[in-house]
Amino acid sequence: MSPNHRRPAGTVCAIFCFGLNHHSAPIEVREKVAFTPEQLGPAYRDLLSRDLAREALVISTCNRTEIYTFAGSGPQEKRMREWLCAFHGVDPGQIEGQYFAYHNGEAVQHLFRVVCGLDSMIVGEPQILGQVKDAYQAAADSSSTGPVLNRLLHWAFRVAKRVRTETAIGSAPVSVAYAAVSLAREILGGLQDRSILLVGAGETMELVATHLRDHEVGGFRVANRSLERARVLAEKFSGSAHGLEEIPWLLSGADLLVSCTASSQPILPEETVRQSLADRQGGNLMLLDLAVPRDIDPDAGRLPGCHLYTLDDLSGIAEAGIQARRKAAAEAEGIIRQEVSDFQHWRDSLEVIPAIRRLRERVEAARLAELRRFRHYLDQGQDPQAVLDAFSKALMNKMLHDPISTLRQPCQEATSESLVASLDILFHLSAAEG
Repeated sequence: MSPNHRRPAGTVCAIFCFGLNHHSAPIEVREKVAFTPEQLGPAYRDLLSRDLAREALVISTCNRTEIYTFAGSGPQEKRMREWLCAFHGVDPGQIEGQYFAYHNGEAVQHLFRVVCGLDSMIVGEPQILGQVKDAYQAAADSSSTGPVLNRLLHWAFRVAKRVRTETAIGSAPVSVAYAAVSLAREILGGLQDRSILLVGAGETMELVATHLRDHEVGGFRVANRSLERARVLAEKFSGSAHGLEEIPWLLSGADLLVSCTASSQPILPEETVRQSLADRQGGNLMLLDLAVPRDIDPDAGRLPGCHLYTLDDLSGIAEAGIQARRKAAAEAEGIIRQEVSDFQHWRDSLEVIPAIRRLRERVEAARLAELRRFRHYLDQGQDPQAVLDAFSKALMNKMLHDPISTLRQPCQEATSESLVASLDILFHLSAAEG
């Protein structure tokens, strides 16, 4: 689906998805609308208070910012675009042509593809599933989800498990972290005996550390805002822990810096990199920025001797298992199509529940009225068999009176043909005749 995919105005929209990702927008646009954990609570309160949604879920990762809502009828795209830009203080023109909007089945399909890793930069990477689960937990903590999105998310997690079980989508260790380490090894001509500094101590950095160990990197330094979290990660991989304030002098002796934090502002300014290069005794410096918003000032990449790469640079890397994953992805798409259809059947069933309830209530009221009337005949001592027979005929006539009258005198909203066809479907009349 292309960015700015539009539906006709006034389309009824039950489940809606609005967002930007690495397919539709570059990193310098994505980082402008990324949500920090601290922003999610206020965002949910604002979304719900403005009646933009009855239920809402925000997924904001390095590669995407996506808002899923369950809402009423009316065009949602324009209102959601305006809200997102206003919340982040961004001119709507800055994201024009770089967002997407999906409705109902398309929104469900997109979410299923996301949680299965089919929409990821590295096809099949498993990290996104955990990120969506974390996003769902944050939404639940804010009481912004309800029956529909709760069912949708649990269904999505089940689909992801099925895809992992029934296909080879996870057969090779391919992820953003894996791609980052592969690129570093290629650029530096190997990683053994290299001095490496990791900035951040989250899940992505743990994956980076795991792949570094697989490439026989003996140890590295970990710098993080929380020294305790840095220490926990460093101890797993025979590294040393440091605070962010130590980055300038640590960088002077590093060959490679990999950064991925949740900071809303760059933590490595161009001047710090410039000073580090001046203090070095020769050799180039490689910087890998895996964060959104970016951790490293983009101007640092223009300095002589400095090679800066961001998430967008990882998309062209060919990993060993990519062909197998593409084949598995095709199989996964088939599973997702089936699951989307099943979910839509469940979703459609919700639309008829009120009508079913009204029908049952009406039939029950008629049954009780006739029962009271014919119990009187029993109390008078009349033959029970005759009373039972009369009761059943009276109830049948009462329930068929309005449908038969409508069939004989169709209203403007329905023709005789459509009414007969509906009756045939509802009561399986053709099958009964056969």
